[in-house]
Amino acid sequence: MNKAKNDSIFNLTLRLVIITVCAGLILGLVYGITKGPIEQQEIKKATEARQMVLPDATDFKQIALDGIDYDREKYSDIQEVYEGTANGQAVGYTFSIVTKGYKPGLSLTIGLSTDGKVMGVTIVSHDETPGLGANATKPDFLDQFIGTDGPLTIGKTPSGAENEIQALTGATITSKGVTNAVNLVREFSEQYLGKGA
Repeated sequence: MNKAKNDSIFNLTLRLVIITVCAGLILGLVYGITKGPIEQQEIKKATEARQMVLPDATDFKQIALDGIDYDREKYSDIQEVYEGTANGQAVGYTFSIVTKGYKPGLSLTIGLSTDGKVMGVTIVSHDETPGLGANATKPDFLDQFIGTDGPLTIGKTPSGAENEIQALTGATITSKGVTNAVNLVREFSEQYLGKGA
Protein backbone atom coordinates (compact mmCIF):
# COMPACT_ATOMS: atom_id res chain seq x y z
CA MET A 1 0.00 0.00 0.00
CA ASN A 2 2.88 2.30 0.82
CA LYS A 3 4.55 1.40 -2.50
CA ALA A 4 1.38 2.26 -4.43
CA LYS A 5 1.15 5.62 -2.65
CA ASN A 6 4.83 6.40 -3.39
CA ASP A 7 4.35 5.43 -7.06
CA SER A 8 1.33 7.73 -7.26
CA ILE A 9 3.26 10.68 -5.78
CA PHE A 10 6.20 9.98 -8.11
CA ASN A 11 3.89 9.90 -11.17
CA LEU A 12 2.21 13.16 -10.15
CA THR A 13 5.58 14.84 -9.57
CA LEU A 14 6.90 13.58 -12.91
CA ARG A 15 3.82 14.87 -14.74
CA LEU A 16 4.13 18.25 -13.02
CA VAL A 17 7.82 18.51 -14.00
CA ILE A 18 7.03 17.59 -17.62
CA ILE A 19 4.20 20.15 -17.79
CA THR A 20 6.42 22.86 -16.26
CA VAL A 21 9.29 22.16 -18.67
CA CYS A 22 6.94 22.14 -21.68
CA ALA A 23 5.30 25.40 -20.57
CA GLY A 24 8.73 27.01 -20.13
CA LEU A 25 9.85 25.87 -23.58
CA ILE A 26 6.66 27.19 -25.19
CA LEU A 27 6.97 30.57 -23.43
CA GLY A 28 10.61 30.82 -24.50
CA LEU A 29 9.68 30.02 -28.09
CA VAL A 30 6.87 32.60 -28.12
CA TYR A 31 9.22 35.22 -26.64
CA GLY A 32 11.84 34.45 -29.28
CA ILE A 33 9.31 34.79 -32.09
CA THR A 34 7.68 38.01 -30.82
CA LYS A 35 10.79 39.84 -29.53
CA GLY A 36 11.91 41.14 -32.94
CA PRO A 37 8.51 42.38 -34.14
CA ILE A 38 7.87 44.09 -30.78
CA GLU A 39 11.23 45.89 -30.98
CA GLN A 40 10.50 46.94 -34.58
CA GLN A 41 7.08 48.28 -33.54
CA GLU A 42 8.67 50.31 -30.72
CA ILE A 43 11.25 51.78 -33.14
CA LYS A 44 8.46 52.67 -35.59
CA LYS A 45 6.40 54.30 -32.84
CA ALA A 46 9.41 56.38 -31.66
CA THR A 47 10.19 57.49 -35.24
CA GLU A 48 6.56 58.51 -35.81
CA ALA A 49 6.62 60.51 -32.56
CA ARG A 50 9.79 62.35 -33.71
CA GLN A 51 8.23 63.14 -37.08
CA MET A 52 5.06 64.36 -35.39
CA VAL A 53 6.86 66.87 -33.13
CA LEU A 54 9.41 68.03 -35.72
CA PRO A 55 7.50 67.84 -39.02
CA ASP A 56 10.06 69.85 -41.02
CA ALA A 57 12.70 67.14 -40.52
CA THR A 58 13.12 64.35 -43.03
CA ASP A 59 15.98 62.53 -41.28
CA PHE A 60 16.91 62.00 -37.64
CA LYS A 61 20.35 61.28 -36.20
CA GLN A 62 20.74 60.32 -32.56
CA ILE A 63 23.02 62.53 -30.49
CA ALA A 64 25.21 60.55 -28.09
CA LEU A 65 24.41 61.97 -24.67
CA ASP A 66 27.47 60.32 -23.15
CA GLY A 67 29.57 62.54 -25.45
CA ILE A 68 28.14 65.72 -23.86
CA ASP A 69 29.43 67.07 -20.55
CA TYR A 70 26.14 68.00 -18.87
CA ASP A 71 24.54 67.91 -15.42
CA ARG A 72 23.33 64.31 -15.49
CA GLU A 73 21.36 64.63 -12.26
CA LYS A 74 19.44 67.74 -13.34
CA TYR A 75 18.66 66.34 -16.79
CA SER A 76 18.20 62.70 -15.78
CA ASP A 77 14.66 62.59 -17.24
CA ILE A 78 16.02 63.10 -20.78
CA GLN A 79 16.41 59.65 -22.36
CA GLU A 80 17.33 60.39 -26.00
CA VAL A 81 18.08 63.39 -28.19
CA TYR A 82 17.91 63.37 -31.99
CA GLU A 83 18.95 66.04 -34.44
CA GLY A 84 16.39 66.51 -37.18
CA THR A 85 17.59 67.54 -40.63
CA ALA A 86 16.11 68.44 -44.00
CA ASN A 87 18.26 68.64 -47.13
CA GLY A 88 21.35 68.18 -44.96
CA GLN A 89 20.56 71.18 -42.75
CA ALA A 90 19.62 70.97 -39.07
CA VAL A 91 16.02 72.07 -38.49
CA GLY A 92 15.77 71.14 -34.82
CA TYR A 93 15.95 68.51 -32.12
CA THR A 94 13.65 65.94 -30.62
CA PHE A 95 13.82 64.80 -27.03
CA SER A 96 12.48 61.62 -25.48
CA ILE A 97 11.81 62.33 -21.82
CA VAL A 98 10.27 60.26 -19.04
CA THR A 99 9.07 62.34 -16.12
CA LYS A 100 6.40 62.41 -13.44
CA GLY A 101 2.92 63.80 -13.81
CA TYR A 102 0.39 62.75 -11.21
CA LYS A 103 2.07 59.35 -11.44
CA PRO A 104 5.57 58.37 -12.59
CA GLY A 105 6.16 57.19 -16.15
CA LEU A 106 4.85 60.18 -18.12
CA SER A 107 6.72 59.63 -21.41
CA LEU A 108 6.88 62.49 -23.93
CA THR A 109 8.55 63.38 -27.19
CA ILE A 110 9.22 67.10 -27.61
CA GLY A 111 10.43 68.86 -30.75
CA LEU A 112 12.34 72.17 -30.76
CA SER A 113 13.47 74.17 -33.76
CA THR A 114 17.10 75.26 -33.92
CA ASP A 115 16.05 78.69 -32.63
CA GLY A 116 14.42 77.16 -29.54
CA LYS A 117 10.74 77.27 -30.47
CA VAL A 118 8.53 74.35 -29.55
CA MET A 119 7.45 72.62 -32.74
CA GLY A 120 5.39 69.91 -31.09
CA VAL A 121 4.74 67.84 -27.98
CA THR A 122 3.28 64.36 -27.88
CA ILE A 123 2.65 62.01 -24.98
CA VAL A 124 3.91 58.56 -25.94
CA SER A 125 2.69 56.72 -22.84
CA HIS A 126 1.29 57.55 -19.41
CA ASP A 127 -0.52 56.21 -16.39
CA GLU A 128 -2.44 59.40 -15.61
CA THR A 129 -5.98 59.41 -14.23
CA PRO A 130 -8.62 58.75 -16.93
CA GLY A 131 -10.81 61.80 -17.53
CA LEU A 132 -8.36 64.12 -15.75
CA GLY A 133 -4.61 63.86 -16.34
CA ALA A 134 -5.18 61.57 -19.32
CA ASN A 135 -6.69 64.62 -21.08
CA ALA A 136 -3.11 65.87 -21.48
CA THR A 137 -2.92 63.73 -24.62
CA LYS A 138 -5.58 65.86 -26.33
CA PRO A 139 -4.58 68.43 -28.96
CA ASP A 140 -6.41 71.24 -27.10
CA PHE A 141 -3.81 70.97 -24.35
CA LEU A 142 -0.69 70.02 -26.32
CA ASP A 143 -1.19 72.62 -29.07
CA GLN A 144 -0.71 75.39 -26.47
CA PHE A 145 3.01 74.59 -26.44
CA ILE A 146 3.56 75.03 -30.19
CA GLY A 147 5.43 78.21 -31.06
CA THR A 148 6.42 79.08 -27.49
CA ASP A 149 10.03 80.08 -27.09
CA GLY A 150 10.64 81.00 -23.48
CA PRO A 151 10.21 79.60 -20.01
CA LEU A 152 6.63 78.45 -19.59
CA THR A 153 4.33 78.92 -16.62
CA ILE A 154 1.06 77.25 -15.68
CA GLY A 155 -2.18 79.13 -15.10
CA LYS A 156 -5.44 77.75 -13.77
CA THR A 157 -7.41 80.53 -15.44
CA PRO A 158 -6.40 82.35 -18.63
CA SER A 159 -4.54 85.58 -17.90
CA GLY A 160 -3.20 86.26 -21.38
CA ALA A 161 0.37 86.25 -20.07
CA GLU A 162 3.07 85.37 -22.58
CA ASN A 163 4.18 81.72 -22.52
CA GLU A 164 1.45 80.75 -20.06
CA ILE A 165 -0.05 77.29 -20.43
CA GLN A 166 -3.66 76.79 -19.35
CA ALA A 167 -3.75 73.88 -16.88
CA LEU A 168 -6.16 71.03 -17.43
CA THR A 169 -9.18 71.21 -15.15
CA GLY A 170 -8.60 68.89 -12.21
CA ALA A 171 -5.16 67.91 -13.47
CA THR A 172 -2.78 70.70 -12.50
CA ILE A 173 -0.07 68.23 -11.47
CA THR A 174 -0.10 66.53 -14.88
CA SER A 175 -0.12 69.95 -16.59
CA LYS A 176 2.91 70.99 -14.55
CA GLY A 177 4.68 67.70 -15.38
CA VAL A 178 4.33 68.30 -19.13
CA THR A 179 5.24 72.00 -18.83
CA ASN A 180 8.29 71.26 -16.68
CA ALA A 181 9.43 68.69 -19.26
CA VAL A 182 9.20 71.28 -22.05
CA ASN A 183 11.10 73.83 -19.94
CA LEU A 184 13.76 71.23 -19.14
CA VAL A 185 14.46 70.27 -22.75
CA ARG A 186 14.51 73.91 -23.86
CA GLU A 187 17.05 74.69 -21.15
CA PHE A 188 19.13 71.64 -22.12
CA SER A 189 19.01 72.70 -25.76
CA GLU A 190 20.14 76.25 -24.97
CA GLN A 191 22.92 75.11 -22.65
CA TYR A 192 24.31 72.14 -24.56
CA LEU A 193 23.08 72.15 -28.14
CA GLY A 194 23.30 75.87 -28.84
CA LYS A 195 20.08 77.75 -29.47
CA GLY A 196 20.22 79.22 -32.94
CA ALA A 197 23.24 77.09 -33.86
